[in-house]
Amino acid sequence: MLAELIIPAKDLPVVKTFDGNSDQLGYYLKTRVWDPNRLPDLAILGIPEGRGSRASDQSAAPDTIRQHLYSLANLSSELWIVDLGNIRCGIAPKDTYAATKMVAEELSELGIRLLILGGSQELTVPLTNGFIKKETNLLIVDDRADNASQENCPADEWFISKLPDGTSVNLIAGQSYFIGEQNNDLSGEGINGEIFTLGEIRSDFKEIEPLIRQSDLISFDFGAMKASEAPGQYRLSPNGLTGEEACQIAWYSGISTTPAWFCFFGYSPSYDPTTLGAMMAAQICWYFINGASKRMDEEPVEEATNFEHYHVSVDGLEDPISFLLHPISRRWWMEVPSHDCTLFPVRIPCSKKDYRKACKNEISEKWWKYFHKI
Repeated sequence: MLAELIIPAKDLPVVKTFDGNSDQLGYYLKTRVWDPNRLPDLAILGIPEGRGSRASDQSAAPDTIRQHLYSLANLSSELWIVDLGNIRCGIAPKDTYAATKMVAEELSELGIRLLILGGSQELTVPLTNGFIKKETNLLIVDDRADNASQENCPADEWFISKLPDGTSVNLIAGQSYFIGEQNNDLSGEGINGEIFTLGEIRSDFKEIEPLIRQSDLISFDFGAMKASEAPGQYRLSPNGLTGEEACQIAWYSGISTTPAWFCFFGYSPSYDPTTLGAMMAAQICWYFINGASKRMDEEPVEEATNFEHYHVSVDGLEDPISFLLHPISRRWWMEVPSHDCTLFPVRIPCSKKDYRKACKNEISEKWWKYFHKI
């Protein structure tokens, strides 16, 4: 199916004309092809579809970003990366969405970590539809919740309501003056999830790592960034994520213990005459790949004998809260029991801050949220 729905990278003009040296990422990507007998650790896939946006030139974004990404430094040879190429766009956007869903289904079944180069952000919907998990955890990085109610809005401004049932959605880097009365909660939109504003995540930036770690897809909108640092946006805002913060989010996505998909959307080449924004986009994507190359640990399973275990008694709870710490990465998980104690406790990503709260006889919001969910 992949061969029918994807234009191989070797056939893309941007790849054909790349003439870099062995220190550059593109030098190796040009020589690596899809081999079902040797699945890659990470694959790159472009979706050149922009008709669902007010800036339809986002269809040119994948190859514009790819040109700069290929020029960046090569990474560990132990990480086997393959550039799959671009999905073949259909006569109408719905045809592209159908192809995207089918490709997503096949790649999700194989458990491959993906870097998606979009395209407009409503492509998040067919990608999520193609994900094999019944309850997908989606993290959106955006300055606003794209669930507009006005008539004739482009698809990328109201895609959240089109997500499949069972999708858990969290949004980070939202800006309060664009969010209005939603007040850190998507339940008013009929969505299971929360909004974390730019100010909230900046107060302790490391606290978003557990949130990213539990996500299956990260849908990053270029519009979440400060316009002065990220030209190439049609929807401008003087405030937003800095380049360093955006790269940090991508890196956290790469080191995730699950085979997360990092999806980059919203770059418009016509708004970026100097291509500075394309280089910013490429650097963000490079940090996702870099994070994947640094990944060193797995999630705790069964008895998790290779983890450090801590049990903290808290007033009001019959049993202590159990925390698990990986001895090398120093990343934390905590256990949340089921109400009737018939299920094995759910282990959810957390931080040392959650452990410290328990030591002070406090129960973290994460624990309560999952306890009620279970």
